[in-house]
Amino acid sequence: MEDSWHAIARDADLNEVLACASLDQRDLSAWARDCLVASGMPRNDAIHRSRLNQTFAYQILAGTRRASRDKLLQLAFGMQLGIHDASELLERGGACRLRPDCRRDLIVAYALHHGMGVEQCDDLLWEHGERTIMPGKPRGESRSQDRPQ
Repeated sequence: MEDSWHAIARDADLNEVLACASLDQRDLSAWARDCLVASGMPRNDAIHRSRLNQTFAYQILAGTRRASRDKLLQLAFGMQLGIHDASELLERGGACRLRPDCRRDLIVAYALHHGMGVEQCDDLLWEHGERTIMPGKPRGESRSQDRPQ
């Protein structure tokens, strides 16, 4: 089925564009819940892997707290999302999607695609001179425990 952007590009009328649209108006909380259910991943496992404060992570997932882009990225790593779904999570959380024209985002996308954890991603970011995702990680700190040796 043709998507809405292509229908607009071929000058379809508005009713046809709207008819072929797959509208999804779930908020971050509903979207993340459905994502976790579909993957079979328990919410507490995703939260643990995200390295977020447990209370804060539950509040993000419940929709009672907004999170920064980096906190949402931590959640994306915790949920073991791919690039597309991580971008979707960011956008639903009110942040900019992963951008292919941003060096830091490319490193994050690479780590997501290769199934790395957030600590491994931080190692890559640090090695390439980019700001890390998790706060308080001093430069020069020894390698994370989830990095393959």
